[in-house]
Amino acid sequence: MNNNTLKKKEATKLDKFIISLFKLIKVYLIGLLIFFAFRLALILSFGDLEELNTFRGYLLDAFWVGFRFDTMVLVYFMLPVLPVIFAGLFIPANNYRRFLKLQNKVLFWYYFVLYILLFIVLTVDFYYFKFFQSHFNLLVFGIVEDDTTAVLKSVWTDYPVIGVLILFAVVGFLLYWMLKRFAIRCYNPFGRSVLVKTVFVVLFFLLFSIGMRGSLGMRPIRKEHTTVSPNRFINSIVPNGIYALKDAWRDRNKYSIDRDINKTLELYDFNNSRQAIESFLGYSIKEGDDPIEHLYDETPPNPFLEENPPNVVFLLMESMSNHYFDLHSESLNLLGSLEYILDDLFLYRNFLPIHNGTIYTLEGLLINSPLGPMVQSPYFQSTFLTSSALPFYKNNYNTAFVTGSQLGWRNLGIFIENQYFEQIEGRSHILENVSGAEEGSWGVYDEFMFTRIYDILTESASKDEPAFVFGFTTTNHTPYDLPAAFEPQNVNLCDSIRGALRTNEDLAVKNFISHQYAKDCMGKFMKKIIDSPLGENTIIVATGDHNVMQLFNYRDADLLYKFSVPLIMYVPEKYKINKTFDTNIFASHKDIFPTLFNLSLSNTKYVNSGFDILDGSINRNEFYAVNSYNTVLNNTGAVVFENSPLFYKWSPEVGNELIPADDESPELKRLLLKGRAYSAAMTLLIQNELIRINN
Repeated sequence: MNNNTLKKKEATKLDKFIISLFKLIKVYLIGLLIFFAFRLALILSFGDLEELNTFRGYLLDAFWVGFRFDTMVLVYFMLPVLPVIFAGLFIPANNYRRFLKLQNKVLFWYYFVLYILLFIVLTVDFYYFKFFQSHFNLLVFGIVEDDTTAVLKSVWTDYPVIGVLILFAVVGFLLYWMLKRFAIRCYNPFGRSVLVKTVFVVLFFLLFSIGMRGSLGMRPIRKEHTTVSPNRFINSIVPNGIYALKDAWRDRNKYSIDRDINKTLELYDFNNSRQAIESFLGYSIKEGDDPIEHLYDETPPNPFLEENPPNVVFLLMESMSNHYFDLHSESLNLLGSLEYILDDLFLYRNFLPIHNGTIYTLEGLLINSPLGPMVQSPYFQSTFLTSSALPFYKNNYNTAFVTGSQLGWRNLGIFIENQYFEQIEGRSHILENVSGAEEGSWGVYDEFMFTRIYDILTESASKDEPAFVFGFTTTNHTPYDLPAAFEPQNVNLCDSIRGALRTNEDLAVKNFISHQYAKDCMGKFMKKIIDSPLGENTIIVATGDHNVMQLFNYRDADLLYKFSVPLIMYVPEKYKINKTFDTNIFASHKDIFPTLFNLSLSNTKYVNSGFDILDGSINRNEFYAVNSYNTVLNNTGAVVFENSPLFYKWSPEVGNELIPADDESPELKRLLLKGRAYSAAMTLLIQNELIRINN
């Protein structure tokens, strides 16, 4: 074989290698097109055009950074292809044609299956965004950890499953055609120039390496790069569903049950535990004191409470929305019987839940934990001294946890048994003890749960024993099935509400009726207590576990409406003495139990997670509300510190609307410090509990 023949064969292999790289580029372009289509679908489906127009200058940045995230994902998907392409350079000439045929077939099916899976994940992420107004996050793992049958039923009733399956089939056909006709067929455009071919190959791998990092800087592109504007929706279109799913998995490991205190301090930007806890408490801790001990406080001695301990009922209402209280009207009844007793109650509207997912909210209220879910961790049988039931237990209360849900849900029953609750009742107990009780997809309907709570209070009263009852409802949840006997009041949608819906009208009506049912049951329960002898010594507090984000788009201006839930309080007259009921303050779940402990218990140690909101000696400007350990609001404005902090102030023109703050004012910087300090302090508290438990 002469040298000219060898060079010709080597050139032919190089040509084939370059053709394979060009095919890879074409496949990459198809992937970019898919990502672009979903990003555009998010904007058209969920974006507020008026708001986007205000920030239109940032849209180009969002698409550019989004392109970099898309490229990084696609390049990693294509990484396994490179060894297959490289192998062709080392295949003997007599076997090369057979190898090339096999290579084309393997790569075709790899690309096809990969992009079908990619499309499916992005579609699920789209509907996830529709429900939660967020890409995949920690809550996505609830899909596999929750009641699978109920979740699947909700998916079937709430989403166009048949239509989506047809869409998958159509997209599969189009992908097959595009890969066959566009991507797989290719040629070498460089002719015989070995120099040009070599430059192309070097440039390809240089750009491929850059694509793996998504950046030319010192660090690869990461979650913090999604903050490209002062607008949260524009920032939310930057990452794609694949990256969001990967990031959710990382957060699951990062925020799961981790005892590493140094990680916590680094996450919230503190040098040590003392600095974090002092920033939370607002005072200096004496040298030599254990900072963790300062996260506990004690209610003042109160002879009246010692002689007259009140019953305390805390109700965590599934998806009780603050927004719906404003939508309520004669024609759109969202409150049922609750409307008629509101004058007897205190209603706090500037109020946030600790989290936006039920299990995380439950654990935040039950044991003051930002980490979790504990119920599905090795600690699900551990006893936490941070339990909200412990102060009542120490004061000889009958402590009861009652829910319409199955106690096997996420190991909840076993977990509750270890948190100083003496009486734990779920679905089976209520069906057994309440005559005529009925159940739906998520457990026993609310009305029967309330009946059981009333019976427990009556039984405790007959024993002259005060009761603390933690009630957790489940009915107001997709698929929104209700008792057949329930007759809803008016639920008629006006044009403005109909036009604002981001889902179909039938689903909205089901949601509104379900909300009405839950509030009607709660209203009847509270009125029954108020009108009975129990009304003289029973304190009732009700709040939502999270808002409903399925029906409406919420702009950055609507941050309070997006996340907020109401806090409703009934306090008998004799327990109101020396208490200040200012319902305009900003507060959140962190403040509920410190308030209840000071309202009902004398000389009792408790977790100092927040303020006693009824303490009139506290400066009103000190109050603030926290959501998800990354969003904080007060009467100055709001700060979101999930990635790079975003600062907002209240609009001087429209009440309850936020506008981006032009500068980081000292007040907003202090608010950011409060939010970070609270999140750090509660995490450090639980981490110290975990260390105690492990020892």
